[in-house]
Amino acid sequence: MSSPSRVRVPPRYARVNAWVISRDTDAEVRFLESAFGAVETPGSRMLDADGDIGHVEVEVGDSVIMLFDAKPGWPSIPAHLRVYVDDVVAAVDRATAAGARVVTRPTLLAFGERVARVRDCQGHLWWVHERVEDVAPDELAARFADPAAQEAMAYVRRTLREELGTAHTDRP
Repeated sequence: MSSPSRVRVPPRYARVNAWVISRDTDAEVRFLESAFGAVETPGSRMLDADGDIGHVEVEVGDSVIMLFDAKPGWPSIPAHLRVYVDDVVAAVDRATAAGARVVTRPTLLAFGERVARVRDCQGHLWWVHERVEDVAPDELAARFADPAAQEAMAYVRRTLREELGTAHTDRP
């Protein structure tokens, strides 16, 4: 493994970046713009020989997400992505207005984040997080011992199990 100081990463990119493959990448880009304020990177959209989107990039804050269209016959490949927002309730509202379905309603968790999950129209699962406070490591055990915190975590886990236990083919 190379040392982090030797890894050369181009400007704008992180060491790890997401690829999102969708049946309708153009619709996914519109969803990201509406729900999370994404901005399509000018000049990044390229069509392939079939006229499908072979590559496009959007920026959400300081993150770059790369996307392209799935080809006929490919299996659905839903992505699971976490995005930090300044207001999780507003972001979930924007996401549902753009066609997403709520999987986990906004829930405050003991480690200082309000979290929710939505599944968009392309089938991708978005973990929406809002950092509400910094919790000292020595305080975490006491917080997690609180019955209300345990109940909130159980709800978040249960909704994920229920969602992932549901068969999803080509629809969210």
